[in-house]
Amino acid sequence: MKKYLAIILSLVMLISLAACGGNDNPDTPKKPDKQEQSSGNSDAAITTSLFSLDYDNTVWNYYDEETRNEEEYCYVLLQIPDPEDSEYYLVNAEITVSIDEPYDFREDLVYYGFDQYEYAVNNKYETVEIGGVDLLKYEKNDTLMYFNRVENAGATVTVKFDAEDTADTRIADLLKGLTISLEDTGNEDGPWEWEGTPFFAENKGVTVGSLKIQSQWIKPDEYISTYETFNHSVAAVGNNVYLLVDGELRKCALTDGSLAFVEKIDLPEDDYDSIEATSDGTLWLSGSMNDIICLKNDKVATTYEDIDNLAMHPSGKWGVDFFTSNECNKVTFKDGTYTSTPMKFAEVDTIMHINVDEDNIYVCASAADESGHKVFVYNTDGKLQKVLCDENGEGLGSVTFMAKSKNGYIGFDGNMRDVILWDNDGKYVTLFSDDNLFSTNYPWFCNSALLSDGSIITIMTDERDDKSATEVIVFTVNGF
Repeated sequence: MKKYLAIILSLVMLISLAACGGNDNPDTPKKPDKQEQSSGNSDAAITTSLFSLDYDNTVWNYYDEETRNEEEYCYVLLQIPDPEDSEYYLVNAEITVSIDEPYDFREDLVYYGFDQYEYAVNNKYETVEIGGVDLLKYEKNDTLMYFNRVENAGATVTVKFDAEDTADTRIADLLKGLTISLEDTGNEDGPWEWEGTPFFAENKGVTVGSLKIQSQWIKPDEYISTYETFNHSVAAVGNNVYLLVDGELRKCALTDGSLAFVEKIDLPEDDYDSIEATSDGTLWLSGSMNDIICLKNDKVATTYEDIDNLAMHPSGKWGVDFFTSNECNKVTFKDGTYTSTPMKFAEVDTIMHINVDEDNIYVCASAADESGHKVFVYNTDGKLQKVLCDENGEGLGSVTFMAKSKNGYIGFDGNMRDVILWDNDGKYVTLFSDDNLFSTNYPWFCNSALLSDGSIITIMTDERDDKSATEVIVFTVNGF
């Protein structure tokens, strides 16, 4: 998730900021509105409960209003202003020391390209002593960062610079004035993922009238860990299950309640996050600002440009192109090209998810009348048929998948961690919480797909009991 947040923040910065130096450099970020003005004394000091910093305040602007000085969290922000335009900076420095759990640090290791096992077991990476502690170094483009975990203090240290020139000698001078003050408390962090206990679940079932809804945990031959909660997807072609996790596509074989890894399929980009299969076995992949790609026989066969997110009809002949607005498009595919026709879902406001089955378009979105998140069921021509709500006729959480059976509708509400049933008329029947149906802790229902036998395969993320990892886990659901 951090990756996507970084992309969004970068886009916001680029749109909102004027350029420095004659207003022609959109990459130079703007400083905060307020600052502590230099006093003329080149020797200044900042003291917090976890670190202190001596700095030259004729070089650096210190932003007192941004400072946090708490018992277990300390943060300061300093900047070197752009001499050509003081509204912008040349160097942005952020120093953070926090007493916390190791999860965020381990996520940062992965995000910044360090292998956790090589770090923890083989001591592969060199460190730099800064402020009295040994820190890893990460440098790429305009980012320079030093960070590490001080386990015996239960603390994480991060010193991050965003700069036009990360070799600027004033950065090194600032680091000389940093002293980190951490107490050895004898803390021992929890197990790493390879030391922890992988997820396990017994099969469970619930009864509703004549229906017996059953779940089966699909045991993987190798667990899949992740630091991304939401953006994972699943598709099925025959007995092959395709898992799209952290931008990587895995082909697996589903056999007798187990999932065996077959191969990794190469993709042109690593930020695809949605996959669907159509009845001819074609896989359709969507991703943030990427082209739509079609895979046949596990190879990229066709690429379609200028489509945001694609919810495909099972026939493979058409789908719905959507983003967040209620103004979508029905796209029809033929001979490697497509035509687009506007399709507006007037009853909805912000769309979170769409999926399409043989007869219905399920638009999971906030209602235009501000009555909350609901599922709007349209026919394939875009005419509203039903609105699915909770037992009080009010909003749901965030539904990530819908399906229809002879008994009614079933939905997976990721935000509420509930599986919900409605009858054929769209009347609410009941719901099952995740722990009742899946023996999970607090999962997010990422995505689901129909299997050839009519059951649903669903993937979710959940934290292990020992907190050593968050795993992508797979269940099938039948009996609805």
